Amino acid sequence: MNFQFPAFLASSGGHDYLYGLFFLIVALVIGAATRQFLKKVPLPFTVLLLLIGLAMGALNREYGPHGSQHADDAVSNEAHDHGFFSELWAKTVDTLSGAITWGGDLDGHLILYVFLPILIFEAGFALDVHTFKKSFLNAFYLAGPGIVTSTVMTGLAFYGLVSVFGDSGGVLAEWSVETGAFIWLSSMLFGAVVSATDPVAVVALLKELGASKKLGTLIEGESLLNDGTAIVAFVLLFGVVTGSQVMVTETGDFDLVGFLGNTAVGFGKIGAAGGLLGVLLGLLAILWVRKVFNDPLIEVTVVLVTSFAVFFICEHFFHVSGVLGLVALGIVMAGVGKTRISPEVEHFMHEFWEFIAFVANVIIFIVVGVVIAQKIEPSGMDYVILGLVYLIIHLVRATNMGIFYPLMRKAGYGLPPRDGVVVWWGALRGAIGLALALVVYSEQLRFEFEVEEGGSGYNEATTSIVLLDKNEADRWERNIDQAKANDKKVSWHKIAALKSIASPTVEGGKIVGVSQSDEQKGRLFGEIKSRDGKILQEATTSQGVDELRQALASGDKRILVLGEGQGTSFAGVNLVGISAGVRGQFLFLISGIVLLTLLVNATTVGPLVNALGLTKLPAVKKLMFSNASGNVAKGCEEEMDLLKDDRFLSGANWSEVRKYLPDPVAYPLTPEELAEMDTLAEIRRRLLERERSSYWAQFRAGLLSARAVATLDNNLSEFLDKQGKVPMTDRGYLEKVCGVSKFTEAFRDLPLLKSFFSDRITVSYDAAKAFVVSQQDIAKLVDTMAKDLDESGDPKKVQQVTKLLKDEIRQNRLKALHSIRDLHENYPEATVGIETKDAIRSVLNHERNAIRKLKSEGMLESDEAARLITEVEQRMKEVMDSPLELRLPEPEEVLREVNWLKGMPEELIAKIVAVSEERTYSTGDSVMKQGDDGDGMIVITRGSVQVSIGDLVVDIMGRGSVIGEMAVLAGIKRTANVVADSSVTALWLDTASMQKIIAESPDLSGSLWKTAAMRFAENLLGSKSPYNQWDQMRLRRWLNGGDVLSPADGETVDLYGKIAVLVAGQASSPSSSEPKNAPALLDLASAQFSGDAKVFVRES
Repeated sequence: MNFQFPAFLASSGGHDYLYGLFFLIVALVIGAATRQFLKKVPLPFTVLLLLIGLAMGALNREYGPHGSQHADDAVSNEAHDHGFFSELWAKTVDTLSGAITWGGDLDGHLILYVFLPILIFEAGFALDVHTFKKSFLNAFYLAGPGIVTSTVMTGLAFYGLVSVFGDSGGVLAEWSVETGAFIWLSSMLFGAVVSATDPVAVVALLKELGASKKLGTLIEGESLLNDGTAIVAFVLLFGVVTGSQVMVTETGDFDLVGFLGNTAVGFGKIGAAGGLLGVLLGLLAILWVRKVFNDPLIEVTVVLVTSFAVFFICEHFFHVSGVLGLVALGIVMAGVGKTRISPEVEHFMHEFWEFIAFVANVIIFIVVGVVIAQKIEPSGMDYVILGLVYLIIHLVRATNMGIFYPLMRKAGYGLPPRDGVVVWWGALRGAIGLALALVVYSEQLRFEFEVEEGGSGYNEATTSIVLLDKNEADRWERNIDQAKANDKKVSWHKIAALKSIASPTVEGGKIVGVSQSDEQKGRLFGEIKSRDGKILQEATTSQGVDELRQALASGDKRILVLGEGQGTSFAGVNLVGISAGVRGQFLFLISGIVLLTLLVNATTVGPLVNALGLTKLPAVKKLMFSNASGNVAKGCEEEMDLLKDDRFLSGANWSEVRKYLPDPVAYPLTPEELAEMDTLAEIRRRLLERERSSYWAQFRAGLLSARAVATLDNNLSEFLDKQGKVPMTDRGYLEKVCGVSKFTEAFRDLPLLKSFFSDRITVSYDAAKAFVVSQQDIAKLVDTMAKDLDESGDPKKVQQVTKLLKDEIRQNRLKALHSIRDLHENYPEATVGIETKDAIRSVLNHERNAIRKLKSEGMLESDEAARLITEVEQRMKEVMDSPLELRLPEPEEVLREVNWLKGMPEELIAKIVAVSEERTYSTGDSVMKQGDDGDGMIVITRGSVQVSIGDLVVDIMGRGSVIGEMAVLAGIKRTANVVADSSVTALWLDTASMQKIIAESPDLSGSLWKTAAMRFAENLLGSKSPYNQWDQMRLRRWLNGGDVLSPADGETVDLYGKIAVLVAGQASSPSSSEPKNAPALLDLASAQFSGDAKVFVRES
């Protein structure tokens, strides 16, 4: 008994949707397999996809059950039992053939609306906005006026080819018709499509080769704008070429003046309006996204929907450029939107768009290959024309660049001649041109009817619309009129059996519309073949189209509505579309150009870039790379030596392991290179890049606002354009970014604009604070970078460079601290609110990280951790959306929150509050003098003070800072000068009173000693590896795990494997005759201490 399970999901209807699904599955499998297994093939990824598509289409055409050679032979095998595997094989082949055929029949407009938004937006979203802005003029010259000149020159050249090869029997005869307007307009259309560039392969290769980022961005930016303007030109020409837009004078001639006028206005209107819509919809998307917090599903959905909405709204509702709308949207999202997307979502967002762009490229290139193989039969002369067009586009490109080069050389970053050669040769053609070519190919000949009067009494089943010669049409009308006059019954069903060219839509007996099915279009205009491939009907040629249009215009042919009703009239019957021959050659030539540019240009641009010396490393980078490579190799060698003592690895074959150690790469430097090398500029440039990283790290931690990070990043990008040639202190923007302008100050007391004022203060404070943190981060790298970039081997030179850079960083830091001081002084309530929100966010960050750590350690289940993190992030969102609390804390509140009082009994705190004395200092007043006896300590409750050692200002400290605790603890003299930097209010705690309270509370003594010890340890360890790579908070958290020991006089303490800092007293060791005095870092296995010694110890 042969039992079959019912196929519920595919049991009814046609199989096209299944073929479509299977095609997508096969295409994506091919894309993934090609990317993984054909990496070593020296061809671009997209070229391989196109070749695979060609092979699929060719095999399906010749052997597939659904191929054109066997379409009528496809029979069902369901009734035959050939065994399970035979049936499975037959069904697999049938499904694969049907899927390939489905891909070959994919509508070009569908590709345009579905895949184009993905490719265009992804390219814009991935742009470096600053570099693009600087390169914009150069990109615009080539993509704005340049696309016009390119379209015209290419069109004229192709017109010349049509003139030469368009005679009867010539390879381009289809393009040559009696009305010359079609020839040159279709040639211009071809010029517009072939001018659309695709930089993906070249830009990826330039990045791989290490060529200039500016060059890659110029090529990519030009391509983006170029695609938009090329499609605008395509749209303006397409309607006229296909006949859907009629441009004729009263005499019936082509209206050249009107066309040029429409084109000029259209370029501005379609392009500018599209860009404006893209910006507006992008800003709406940003307003939505900024209200979302760490929800990738919502944020990605909003951006994805916006990209498709921009294209659809521009094209469908406003008939403006959807591509330029997408370009504008991409740049808006890459610029303003970058900081409005949740930091933890941004990386996923870019990966998502890279993935769907990969999918779009895979499908487009495979589809085009299938279409070419299945639909087009090029002749030998077609390949000759392809070769000529390939030469033409390069000559046109060279001419175009020659026209605009004098302007491009001076705009933005400029365009050196060698870069210009790469821009010329790297103008590949790709997915955009293919998508437009598919649109042209899908533009079949058809009639478009505009119903003026629908008449009455019609029946859809018995109504025919036919195309007849004038005499035959007159005869039919006479016969029908005569039959009606004699009351004879007319067999409308038989009349309807005539070969109708279109189908009416009837509502209430009235014709409301007319459409043509694919079968009707094919029967009237298409090429029809028998099973053996014999042509039964020739496809309508361009010549035939022109003749038909003229016959309709002159009345030699007429459109009749035959049916029971009467009174129908048409306002217009237009024959639109392009003949099969022209469409086929159009697609073949465009896809051939894409293939050639990817095969030839993309594979040779690497050698070209190398030959031009664009990948040659500057001497300073050679030095840096050599030193870095040597350090990596040395580190691996040391790691291997440590692993030899591992109990689980000690028996490894270390000679085999050694084979996998990296070989240090050394670039020899010539005396000329050494003489020209500017190591100082390179160190500055790398420090500035690290400064940028610090900004974004603070932003991702929620400690820097979106506007502040955008402002800092934009200004730093401008400063980086100077390539480190100027001191890092030469930043004119710093005061503007970190200060408050008079314009902003004017809104301070206006109730309606108070939120604007608060936002501006927040941005200034955030920027100043982030700048200080970034300067602390880069200061830790100075020593390492100076050594790595030292070509002289002269320690004095390294020391000079290090001192110069640290001085620049110190000055920068003090500038920003002065800005913070001014903000504290002028807007104390606002700064308290800002600091409060930042503190809350820092605590919540720690809570979230602690939950994640507990989950990774197995202490929390995934669902428990997810619930807790959701609760934390809800509180984070509340903090972000809540207004600032504009209230200054009372001095007692500030005192109660100092670290060393944490966990102390209330009675003890009350005693300290009772002995505190509030003091005020005017700007410039001395608070403490270096060398004086320590008679007390202060807690600053308002204002800021300047701390200096000698004449060197080392820090500026503000509200909540504790100064002078070592005087209370150890009675030592003042180690620094402290001067009021503004009006200061502080709580004074005299030494005698505090020592009396400390004597009563060992816990308070320990807490104060730990506070002082951590400050000493932070200062001493901050410049040493690996702590110089840590941010300040990480180091402080780590130090918080240490303890302060109080050894007895002469006691020896084991310090092996520990970090030890001598805070007070003396320490000695057997290996050294000289004792060490506090403060000092003890790099000893053990040490003997004096009786008054205090030592901070932390397990390393």
